[in-house]
Amino acid sequence: MTTKPKPFTTETLDVKWGHLHAPDDKFGADTANHSITVIVNDQLQKQLDQMAKDSGATKINGMRTEDDGTVTLKAKSKTFTKKNVKVFPCRDAKAQPTEACAFGGDRVRLRLAPTILTRDGSMSVFLNGVQIIEKNEQASTGGFEATDGFDGADFKAPEPVAETPEEEMDDIPF
Repeated sequence: MTTKPKPFTTETLDVKWGHLHAPDDKFGADTANHSITVIVNDQLQKQLDQMAKDSGATKINGMRTEDDGTVTLKAKSKTFTKKNVKVFPCRDAKAQPTEACAFGGDRVRLRLAPTILTRDGSMSVFLNGVQIIEKNEQASTGGFEATDGFDGADFKAPEPVAETPEEEMDDIPF
């Protein structure tokens, strides 16, 4: 018997790649979406397999086995791009809205909505929400540790220099 999978919230997962800071419009504005790719752990794999079995899905879209054997799942959402919202809204560990976005190395929980596609009977998993549980320190520090030296907190980039008009160039001795 075919059942319709219900939306669910994952356990904490490792982010491989996040495209939540702006819509991915590589293939044009009409295909723009926010997406996140996570590493599939045993529990998520069991959940997805059971949903596919219960629904009669022929396969799970967005799953990929990397060269190193790691299985990933890419979940997408067009919801906020249709509303012209640039940044996908995330929640912090306390479930409060945050302006932070999840990137590679972060740990998150996802709210996912599986859907069976009528065209081929496959199951796609759409992104409904992201809760950031842990931010990767490397993401915020660029991979560097703090040391003594230059503090650029108050540094301002120099203003662009205006070009010298050609008539004044004759007076320059070179």
